[in-house]
Amino acid sequence: METLWNATSRIARIFACLGGVLLLVAAGLVSTEVVSRKMLTVVYSGSDEVAAYLFAVGTTWSLAYALVTRGHVRIDALYGRLPLRMRAAFDILALLTLGIVAFTLLDGGFDLVYANFIEGNRANTPLRTPLALPQIPWLFGLGLFFFSIAVALLRTLTALRRGDYVTANQTAGVVSQDEEIESELAALGIAFGRRRGASQPPPETSNKR
Repeated sequence: METLWNATSRIARIFACLGGVLLLVAAGLVSTEVVSRKMLTVVYSGSDEVAAYLFAVGTTWSLAYALVTRGHVRIDALYGRLPLRMRAAFDILALLTLGIVAFTLLDGGFDLVYANFIEGNRANTPLRTPLALPQIPWLFGLGLFFFSIAVALLRTLTALRRGDYVTANQTAGVVSQDEEIESELAALGIAFGRRRGASQPPPETSNKR
């Protein structure tokens, strides 16, 4: 289970990075067109269309990474005050609900891409782009997102089955303040540690890895 989760996390990170590159390229295209119009009176027809495709693909490629890093969880005013069993129940409910939404998007997206691919539909634009061309990688992002949800749900249920609430929380729970601080410091190359003598959270509520 841990091997599958780690592999999913690595793949999600790779595509999130690629998605970021696509967003930068999209921003570059739009910026180039704006500058060329203002300074060179040159218009690059279709750059806004290509940028929109890149933005859509880059967005779906980043969804899985947001899930595995729990970047999508932000509201925790009440959650942090609940007992571990109730937190776990809400975590499972949240994953199931998110899975339903992701499956609905994936199912509808597949029908759309399949129809455009079979019928050879093209965009009603000067580029006449085959619609399936940007939609296939876009659909892949939704598929990776749904797969990541399934793996996260399986890992959470497996952890709860053996009474490991810490692993379950680290998979589907809300990121604690200490974890956010640790993550930010790690990104800066600074080691994170508690001050000597500082109060430690109770063992059952600690989310430390």
